Amino acid sequence: MTMIPVFRSLQSCLRRLHFKWCAWLLIIPGICSLSGAFGQDEAHSGLQHRALDVLSKHCLRCHSSDEAAGEFSLQTARELFDSGYVEPGSVENSHLMSVVQPEGDSPPSMPKTGSALTNEEVEWLRKWIAAGAPFPDTVRLTEPVVEDFNWWSLRPLKSPAVPPGTSSPPVHPIDAFIQKRLVEKGLTPSAPADRRTLIRRLSYDLTGLPPTPAEIEAFEQDKGADAWDRLTERLLNSPRYGERWGRHWLDVVKYADTCGYDKDKLRPNAWPYRDYVIRSFNEDKPYGRFVQEQIAGDVLFPGEPDGILGLGFIAAGPWDFIGHVEVPESKIDGMVARNLDRDDMVSNVMNSFCSVTIQCARCHNHKFDPFTQKHYYDLQSVFAAVDRSERPFDTDPETEEERRRLTSEQLRVKEALEELKREIETEGGDLLKLAEADVARLTPLAEPHDKKPEFGYHSQIAPRSDVVKWVEIDLGSDRAIREVVLNPCHDDFGGIGAGFGFPRQFQVVLQTSQQRNNASSGGIHPDSPPGQSIIFDTHGTDYLNPALEAVSITLPQPVIARYLRVTATKLAERRGDYILALSEVQTLDESGSNIASGCSVTALDSIEAGPRWRQSNLTDGIWPQPAAAGASRELNQARKNLAAVRASLDTPERIAKRMQLTTEQANLKERLAKLPVGRMVYAAATNFAPQGNFKSTGGIPRSIRVLHRGNETQPREIAAPGTIPLSGNDITLFELPESHSEADRRAALARWVTSDKHPLTWRSIVNRVWQHHFGRGIVDSPNDFGRMGQLPTHPELLDWLTVWFLQNGQSIKQLHRLIISSETYRQASLDRSECNSIDADNRLLWRMNRRKLSAEEVRDSILMVSSRLDLTMGGPGYYLFELEKPEHSPHYEYAHFDPDTPASHRRSIYRFVVRSQPNPFMTTLDCADSSQSTPRRNETITSLQALSLLNNRFNLVMARHFADALTEESGDVATQVGIAFQRVTGRRPSQQEQLLMVGYAEEHGVVNLTRMLFNLSEFLFVD
Repeated sequence: MTMIPVFRSLQSCLRRLHFKWCAWLLIIPGICSLSGAFGQDEAHSGLQHRALDVLSKHCLRCHSSDEAAGEFSLQTARELFDSGYVEPGSVENSHLMSVVQPEGDSPPSMPKTGSALTNEEVEWLRKWIAAGAPFPDTVRLTEPVVEDFNWWSLRPLKSPAVPPGTSSPPVHPIDAFIQKRLVEKGLTPSAPADRRTLIRRLSYDLTGLPPTPAEIEAFEQDKGADAWDRLTERLLNSPRYGERWGRHWLDVVKYADTCGYDKDKLRPNAWPYRDYVIRSFNEDKPYGRFVQEQIAGDVLFPGEPDGILGLGFIAAGPWDFIGHVEVPESKIDGMVARNLDRDDMVSNVMNSFCSVTIQCARCHNHKFDPFTQKHYYDLQSVFAAVDRSERPFDTDPETEEERRRLTSEQLRVKEALEELKREIETEGGDLLKLAEADVARLTPLAEPHDKKPEFGYHSQIAPRSDVVKWVEIDLGSDRAIREVVLNPCHDDFGGIGAGFGFPRQFQVVLQTSQQRNNASSGGIHPDSPPGQSIIFDTHGTDYLNPALEAVSITLPQPVIARYLRVTATKLAERRGDYILALSEVQTLDESGSNIASGCSVTALDSIEAGPRWRQSNLTDGIWPQPAAAGASRELNQARKNLAAVRASLDTPERIAKRMQLTTEQANLKERLAKLPVGRMVYAAATNFAPQGNFKSTGGIPRSIRVLHRGNETQPREIAAPGTIPLSGNDITLFELPESHSEADRRAALARWVTSDKHPLTWRSIVNRVWQHHFGRGIVDSPNDFGRMGQLPTHPELLDWLTVWFLQNGQSIKQLHRLIISSETYRQASLDRSECNSIDADNRLLWRMNRRKLSAEEVRDSILMVSSRLDLTMGGPGYYLFELEKPEHSPHYEYAHFDPDTPASHRRSIYRFVVRSQPNPFMTTLDCADSSQSTPRRNETITSLQALSLLNNRFNLVMARHFADALTEESGDVATQVGIAFQRVTGRRPSQQEQLLMVGYAEEHGVVNLTRMLFNLSEFLFVD
């Protein structure tokens, strides 16, 4: 056992060497054979190698045997030359040259992705074709693996020296870095913004709400040297701060209150994660702790509610209900759904925390960054046992610790039962395999070939198998009965299939009209016939599931009866509960006619969910028939044979051990059920109640394999828990003991992500905070720090801030204080032509960026100025729609909702977010698409936005409330206009503005004036 870590380290080293040399190992034999065959000299061989290297580097990502874009590949000589793209010896007639270096000023049409060929690379191809395009048949080109770790985001963190300032007292560090770049480009910073602009900017940045006129006036009048710092502290300490910055994080992690995909089912318990995020920001939780809780909080912080609440992060994204619940994991669609589910978990972790696009390596090695498919699937392996489900979180640490202990015991018992099963299978050998193969072969043949919507009769659900159920047919009069036939049901619910609900123990009883009358009158006369005739009884032994084989009860001679009752004394298991179900009961007379057809049916109880399940289905003449005649009978015999083989292998010791483990399992389940359930959160889970085909692994990781081209039907080598390399010398597999749990995998990943040496994690969060203060990040691709992302505009500043952040307790509020206190942040946003001509995009921050309000800020501000904003925090999200058909495929009817509903006047972060049918008003205002990570919102200005702000029902209602509030304050229209304008813009109107608005209000009414004010640029933009 002690050699395992050493072996894994060696294995990892060999793997890296393999990736580094695999291309050479493929090319060198071909070069050698070509040289031997034609007597090439060293220079000729080098020419061939360089040309083929150019093709591998630039072309193979699209034109391989697997991809074959444009229906051709150049992976082998035959494929390349058959395509006609290269004519050996003729550069002019080789179409390849015309697409990589066309004549004239036209840009090259190939490659379509990545950088164009350099002049040197084009020249190598030209010389190679002129030399006859040597390409040995033994060579198969392979796409090269990126091995260059010399990239800005992967370099170790170091704090650069702050540039010397040009003024006294010393310049703020941020200003020093910014001014250094400005000076280099011949730019100068802008003057400070006025105080009204500053308080409005800071209020929206930190709380997402506008300052009140009173707050603006107080700040403008405050001449204290620390006025700005006091304003900053007040806003950072406001509960509104977490609501604002929590929204930024929820955008990144794809949070919503529904699952998405086809059915878009509700997640009624997603909101505790949302509240956890808001509270974490308000508490200024150290960022490393915040990250660890969201990856492995249940392991690293056992017994603490936040350790479970944080796991809502892993479950925040879309989830395919049909692919998980309605399709088993063994089928291709089920495999696809679960592969995509793990992909979402991996990408959410790596995009959100590390700004790495590892999902690009799901089908092939990353084209631009040094990450392979193996790295990607090693990360998938971390989440191999993880699913998404409801799980309890308790405020009592002792209860949660007991739950963890009992759950761990459950896993131990489950594994012991599995080991016992494996032991029997090993001893059973070929005999057991043949018996199992017979059952597997016959099972599909016994499935129904034509299934009608009328399934049969289905009793109410019972909690135990020993609950008695009965169903009865009234033939209408006493009839002579020669045979009774019970036809089983078929239903895929719970994966049961044929024989669904067929009773394990039962009686079939006949009764005449007189017997029924005597019984109902309170007694039977001694001279009367017996009270009933029992024509069939299992006598307390279990009846084997008949599949779709009819169970026929033939009587030695006809029996006169009117009533036929089937009484189940031991019910069939459904899925953790018990039922009686029959498809059809036929009652045959001596001529073979079914005299029960169309007769009335009564039962102790029935679910009556027509047309599928109802009492009348028992005599409607419809029941499922097997695909192959006699297949159900053969399947039953095969099942008996299998049961006999297993019985022969079940020694008394094994039976005793199984009984002990089963008893222990039931005891643990009972003890877990007695624990206080607590509240529920939708989060990452490994143990949960099954739902259709969606079942937990019980914490036992699935086997994850590298999928060739990402295809679930083409699994290759097994992946192991690990991560991506950050340098060429990294060992990427986690060093875990052989007996490690799935939780150990997530804990290892969480520690790796939050290492204080990690160059990506800390740069990523600092860049995100910077972005939300300045409108764009120092790196303008916040989820991608790779070669396909943007380069940092101020790399030294980013590194200085990152190291400072680590040294100051990983406090996001401290980072805010640092950024906000800079002169760069407090600049005016006015354009200056002399600077605009040099840096039109303001990448170097010679002024502040003007920012449009986000959708939530617009809605919340409208509520606030209309005096309708409810600041109640937390709890389930409120609906902005009428919900229809929630139990199947929910319909979210926004048009039917009344926006005057007081419960909907809370802040927008608390609204119930629907993934597939987002709120139309919020979408029009550029709200985030919760189906994908949105690290940066779009900012558009469209006519549809103006129309919505004028005519949307929400705005019409709020305009009326706004006007009513103004009327309560003053009966004078001019006064109302002044108050309204100041609430919306934060300033008093000019004389001309006042006159125009008063005239408009007098002509069209104050309500229409407030509608117009919601469209003002001064309201919709921060500056």
